Amino acid sequence: MKKICSILIMLTVAACAVRGNVDKAFLRERLKVHTLIAVRDGEIRYYDERGLAPLLVRVENGAFKDAFVADRVVGKASALLHVYGGAREVYTPVLSKAALPVYEKYNIPFSSDQVVEYIYNRDKTGIDPWEKAVENTDDPAEAFRILNAAAR
Repeated sequence: MKKICSILIMLTVAACAVRGNVDKAFLRERLKVHTLIAVRDGEIRYYDERGLAPLLVRVENGAFKDAFVADRVVGKASALLHVYGGAREVYTPVLSKAALPVYEKYNIPFSSDQVVEYIYNRDKTGIDPWEKAVENTDDPAEAFRILNAAAR
């Protein structure tokens, strides 16, 4: 019974994403468990790696092309990767001010629950290193190269 309920919820979210009215409360709850959710062609994919890992590992294989993406925290680095990966729309509970112009420039619809000044590092002692790495670029392909090289 639990599996059937889970399948029904997934189908409902996928159908809503196709129509453009995904239930943000549902996504907010799922993002407490998963770091990234991608909905495309009626299929929901959940990713659990921390930081930019789910994007960096899959962005070139088309995993996010034309997908509705829900991401736990979005700064400029992840916004540029969403654009590079071809995301159709993005939702996040937390969005940095630096990510706003990225979505606006590339006409990616986005929504967030909260806009923050910066994305901080995990220790909360300074700005996230991924954000620093892309602070001087607005080009998604260049950002991917910079971030991919830094991840190695």
